[in-house]
Amino acid sequence: MDKKGLSFKVVFVVLTASFLVLGVIGHELQKQTAEVVPFHTGGALFPEPVPSPPPPGTHTADNPMMDLAKPKNFSAARVSSFAREGRNLDTVPIPLGGEEITIADIKGPGAISHIWTTYKGGGRDLIIRFYWDGSDSPSVEAPIGDFFGVSMGMVASISSFPIQATSDGRSRNCWWYMPFNKSAKVTLSNLRTPDYFEGTDTPIRHRNRIYYYIDYQAYSKPIKDLTYFHGRFMEKDPVERGKPVKLLEVEGDGHYVGMVMGHRTRTPGWFGEGDDIITVDGALSFVGTGTEDYFSDAWGMRVLSQPYFGCAAVEGRKIGDRLSVYRFHIVDPIPFRKSFKFEIEHWPWISEWPNTGRGYYSCLGFWYQKTLHKPWPRLEKLVSDGPWDPTKGRWFVEGALEAEDLGILDYSSKLGKEARPESQHLMPNQSGDYMLFFDSGGKGDFSLGVPAEKSGTYTLKIHYLRAPAYGNVQLQVNGEAVGAPVDLYRAFVDMFPRDVWPPKEYVFEGVPLKEGLNVFSFSIADKNEEATGYQVGIDCIVLEEVK
Repeated sequence: MDKKGLSFKVVFVVLTASFLVLGVIGHELQKQTAEVVPFHTGGALFPEPVPSPPPPGTHTADNPMMDLAKPKNFSAARVSSFAREGRNLDTVPIPLGGEEITIADIKGPGAISHIWTTYKGGGRDLIIRFYWDGSDSPSVEAPIGDFFGVSMGMVASISSFPIQATSDGRSRNCWWYMPFNKSAKVTLSNLRTPDYFEGTDTPIRHRNRIYYYIDYQAYSKPIKDLTYFHGRFMEKDPVERGKPVKLLEVEGDGHYVGMVMGHRTRTPGWFGEGDDIITVDGALSFVGTGTEDYFSDAWGMRVLSQPYFGCAAVEGRKIGDRLSVYRFHIVDPIPFRKSFKFEIEHWPWISEWPNTGRGYYSCLGFWYQKTLHKPWPRLEKLVSDGPWDPTKGRWFVEGALEAEDLGILDYSSKLGKEARPESQHLMPNQSGDYMLFFDSGGKGDFSLGVPAEKSGTYTLKIHYLRAPAYGNVQLQVNGEAVGAPVDLYRAFVDMFPRDVWPPKEYVFEGVPLKEGLNVFSFSIADKNEEATGYQVGIDCIVLEEVK
């Protein structure tokens, strides 16, 4: 036998032996496996899965993806800013001066289903309006930024159910469903000043021009039980002291579906202790627990974007800082048959009292209703476009002399000459936003020159502040003690620690004053045993002549 044949025989023998060994091993494994008790279904292996018998009748869609597979009984089309002349400038001009131009005029019946837009500029330099079924009055009217979910003219990203903005907020999308039977008209107005783009690097081709898509559905028959989409923008600056701010008020039969709210603060710290108050058909139906709570967040605000709520932008808690928040009632709309009113308290944390903020509020409220809402005043100019005045709404006690404005005649303090009485900014509950502060250090006094128009007997009303570190103050007028010492100590109350509490009026009757300058002296040498200091704060003084 040659070497080649011998090699083949050896290989054959080796392979045969290997197969025999593997067969033995496999047999043993099979034997062992058969002896293992199955752990499925009570000791038996799973059978092949099969569905249970379906119920009789045709199936109905029970999730959005099933609905998506259903045949559609409408046509779809788009109105856009594409270049009609064939060039690559797919924008339309928005002329200056507030002229209203039409960017879409769609015949019905149908519904706007999606809007996309982008442009160079802020969020409050263009006004967008929607007119339904030939009405001369818009049913939606708002700054374009607010309509796309971001208020205060800021540009920010947002990812909610009906509204999204990407590209750092510059690419805006809206998915509100807006049905109509006869027609839909969409317009824009430009509120920019002629020098809006001066000093910027914005190319000429992008100045006062806009890109947009407006996608819509066309129906063969009018929509039964049609409810029209509405959105009204309102501003209040400053809000009224002692009253909640009204953000939205509607007359008709429909349902509220949400809002975009803007705020700019005139008080330091957290502004939003105010509760939401919702009145439906004249009945108080909802009272909330705090501003951030209505917007479905907690413990203040931070930037976030959820399907039904979010905060697109928050600058901070300093005077002048801005905020933009949204809350959409997609799965929890609030129906009304006659009327709907949404109010919110303006309540800074530093204030003991509600509705004492002086901030700016804006609101774009969204709702559907069966008929077109009655016309509201046309939105021609925005309050927020004016210069920002942090003192706007500053209030004064009628007829009062501001303590911080009176001349300091003399003072002494156990703390030394550095403890001179000083004006302190402390709002929002001080007349004129300021008070006069003094620390005697345990023993001291100061005197003010208080003018009276003529000699006579007066009732004095001293508006003292109170605090955990305030002592007992004794008033003297022209060297004569007036009344008993006043204890200005006030502890923390109801788990709300504040350094200083709002002023309280203390009345002293039958005080003789002379024409011209009178010397009012305030001495602090004693204190409540629980007080931590010998300080005093005076807001203002009222002189009322006794006739």
